[in-house]
Amino acid sequence: MSTRGERGLTLLEVTIVMALAALVVMGMIGFYISSQATWIDGSTQAIAQRDATMLVETVSQGVRRAAFAEVTSDPDSVHQTLTLHRNDGTTLQAFWWSSADSLVHQGPAAGQDVGPVVVSKVTRFQLDTLANMVTLRLVELRAGDGQLVRMASAARLCNRWTP
Repeated sequence: MSTRGERGLTLLEVTIVMALAALVVMGMIGFYISSQATWIDGSTQAIAQRDATMLVETVSQGVRRAAFAEVTSDPDSVHQTLTLHRNDGTTLQAFWWSSADSLVHQGPAAGQDVGPVVVSKVTRFQLDTLANMVTLRLVELRAGDGQLVRMASAARLCNRWTP
């Protein structure tokens, strides 16, 4: 004679346990995927912010070495070219936005490209000059997730020669 305890599990009990286990596993997978997406979004935003800071710092370093600066709208007022000059009027360095790749490039003069300053796409590169200051009115980069990172700054021309 067998008792109920020796009988084992019924098919219905196994099915219920498997269904509950599947729900738990699917919940864990959903949480993992959501966490990954959040981490990736945060990472692309951090990379764009790092690139914006690096771009502003690189331009500022160039400005501090220059005697005077010239800003031209090229190809439009949203994307400008900054040309930095020595006291003797020769070009020291230039920064410009390229429509070919949407990056800000640098070189010893506009068109003499040594490569992009950063790898994030730049949607706006707007500058102004006033006396001995160069103002980066707006540097706007697009992160990999589509978010925009905006930054502004100003730098003083430190090698200005006055007679």
